[in-house]
Amino acid sequence: MAVGHTESAGHLAALVSSSDDAIISKDLNGTILSWNAAAERMFGYTGDEAIGQHITLIIPSDRTAEEDFVLGRIRAGLRVEHYETVRRRKDGSTLEVSLSVSPIHNAHGVIVGASKIARDITEQKYHQRVAEEASRAKDQFLAALSHELRTPLNTILGYIQMQQNRSVTPDLHAKALDVMERNARSLARLVDDVLDTSRIVTGKMRLDLRPTELGPIVQQAVESIRPGVENKGLTLATEIEPDLTAQADADRMNQVLWNLLSNALKFTPAGGAITVTARRDGRLIRIAVTDTGVGLTQAEIPLIFQRFWQGEGDARGHGGLGLGLALARHFVELHGGRMTAISPGPARGSTFEIELPAR
Repeated sequence: MAVGHTESAGHLAALVSSSDDAIISKDLNGTILSWNAAAERMFGYTGDEAIGQHITLIIPSDRTAEEDFVLGRIRAGLRVEHYETVRRRKDGSTLEVSLSVSPIHNAHGVIVGASKIARDITEQKYHQRVAEEASRAKDQFLAALSHELRTPLNTILGYIQMQQNRSVTPDLHAKALDVMERNARSLARLVDDVLDTSRIVTGKMRLDLRPTELGPIVQQAVESIRPGVENKGLTLATEIEPDLTAQADADRMNQVLWNLLSNALKFTPAGGAITVTARRDGRLIRIAVTDTGVGLTQAEIPLIFQRFWQGEGDARGHGGLGLGLALARHFVELHGGRMTAISPGPARGSTFEIELPAR
């Protein structure tokens, strides 16, 4: 019988030693009695450093009350199952763990301590948070897409219904057609942005690069926002040098510039100004769009080119899907260039600059 007991104890010791989970025992005062190899790897303390120390050695100071809760259940003969919390390593860093704690009884059935199994779930929780964030981003995107589609669609359908009911007077007929066309173009741009984003994500985006004079493209984009500028009472100034030839896809560069200019129009309040410059700088062509609009905080600048990102406060209230700037930067980078943003701060305007290699 003694041999069998010895073999059983040996097997148990081997299991504890080889376990990937930290297995720790402690007495009812919280003093550590045993510490396996996984606990050494997980928390950074050797067995000699940990045994004899209080279990709060690995508990962050703001979570020490958890130990009272655990020991209270153990003294009552109850287990703690899969309790998710945070523990502290020797180097001061923290990790997320799942704890299972069981009472230890002596030969007379009296509870004398606790056996604790700790599993590192840091990576698991990270992936869970990433998945949750992706799900939230998807829901927000679908809600924004629904809103952005519904608004122009409702306008178009409303005017169509008025035409069918013959409630549009001849004087309003031309205006109705103009409004329907603008909203239809808005829908087309929205669909194009979503499709372009899909092509980028799947690696299917291709450019038709050829020698292209950029000055007329810049001027065309400027003219496309001029009616909006006049309606809003903004000042629009341009300075476009001649001979700005680059290896470029004209349609995509037009899309880039339209995005920058439409943003400047959207975020600049009445009475403000928009300035567009295009010039040669050695081997580079620099195109800049400057406005006196809502501006950006320094914390926002690294974020504005992310897909689906929209600013806080006033910027978020302007709607949109948060795709325009992400697409614009990606197209510029596919041309071998780069796009940067500068802002002195909120309510102080911003400048978006494109650098492209000159041909």
